Amino acid sequence: MEDHAKQSQQQVFKFLLSMLTGNLGSSILTFIIGLLILKSTDSAIQFGISQVIGPLVALLLLPFTGSMIDKFDKKKVLIAAQFLSIGSLAVYSILIYFQGFDNLIYTYVLLIFLKISDQFLTTGFTAAIITMVIEEHIQKLKSFQQMLSAFIMILSPLLGVMFVNLIPLYSFVLIEIGLEIIAVLAIYWINFQFIDAASTDEPPEGILLMFKKGLSFVGKSKKLIFTLFFSMMINFLFGAINVGIPFVQINVLHFPTHIYGITEAILSIGMILAGLVLSIRKAIKHPLLSTWWMINMFGLLFILLGVFLSFQLDRFYAILLISSFNFLIGAVITWTNVPLTIWMTKEIPIQLQGRTFHLLNTGGQLLTPLGILLFSVLFDFYASFIIFIIAGICILLITIIYPAIFKIDLRDTTLLTEKEKAR
Repeated sequence: MEDHAKQSQQQVFKFLLSMLTGNLGSSILTFIIGLLILKSTDSAIQFGISQVIGPLVALLLLPFTGSMIDKFDKKKVLIAAQFLSIGSLAVYSILIYFQGFDNLIYTYVLLIFLKISDQFLTTGFTAAIITMVIEEHIQKLKSFQQMLSAFIMILSPLLGVMFVNLIPLYSFVLIEIGLEIIAVLAIYWINFQFIDAASTDEPPEGILLMFKKGLSFVGKSKKLIFTLFFSMMINFLFGAINVGIPFVQINVLHFPTHIYGITEAILSIGMILAGLVLSIRKAIKHPLLSTWWMINMFGLLFILLGVFLSFQLDRFYAILLISSFNFLIGAVITWTNVPLTIWMTKEIPIQLQGRTFHLLNTGGQLLTPLGILLFSVLFDFYASFIIFIIAGICILLITIIYPAIFKIDLRDTTLLTEKEKAR
């Protein structure tokens, strides 16, 4: 038993290693690209286009990604996704070497291919966790995963600011290709069948039929439907953060590049500290209720940010304000995501996890493109503090109204009631 637990710990390490090598370079590259777009175009709309690509790609892949993860060997799918990323980066490095960064079409196409790869990687790893480690290590793995994500988010803006001034973009793209190759090797070392999955004895099915069954499973659970629609509305309003915080720092408060990198990194410090707390504490008893309270915190933080931005702040106090906001947002993001994901990982049947997680993650982003585009336009024409205050009020209204509309008991952790199972 102790050997089994030790091997499970090794699985956790291998997973985190693959995540570090796979995500660090891509996060730095994404930061550099976003910074170059903001500085070269001085437009929230152009920046918003780069941000809206991901949700649109996820939506187009909705019927296929989760079903392919459930149908085919997860390791092979993840390695294929990594090679897609490597190939697209190689072509992009050649194009920008000869033609430069000014033609943003090449950059947008790269972001499309990277998002396709990311969709399969994220969904595949999420669906595989239940068979990668023992149950006692699931919360630890998810917490460490969130902490590592935060650590990468700290390093990526700091290193991004450094690299953007030291080497040309195509040189860093080559470095990123090297990191992606290391990630492929790390994925190859992971045992994706460490825990035997229960056999379903189901005959082989087509991709679209599998997608339909996953959709049917989500539709049976009132809690999953609630989670889906709730996340859709919140992600729509989060466009205020995705577009607003970078735009306000660079184009309104006129932070120097190195200060912008530091304030972006501080968000990740909040995520790390929250992840550390979650990794050493017992599992949260009421994950839905905990998530609900955290969403309320988002609304309050939005409003407070808007109120403070309405004043003319000295540079020091402006930096302190954005840093404090990012730190708290980071902590709340972790405390929102980890308990909810752990609950679903334990409750959703193994053979349906790929489809279910992908449906929820992608469905939750359905309104994200509209939110990003809307707030991109709003920040170009209206005062930022008003936008943040209104967005915060809307979040609070949604958190109050939605549980009543869906008649959800947020203390109940049962995924499917007996009546829902019979449907």
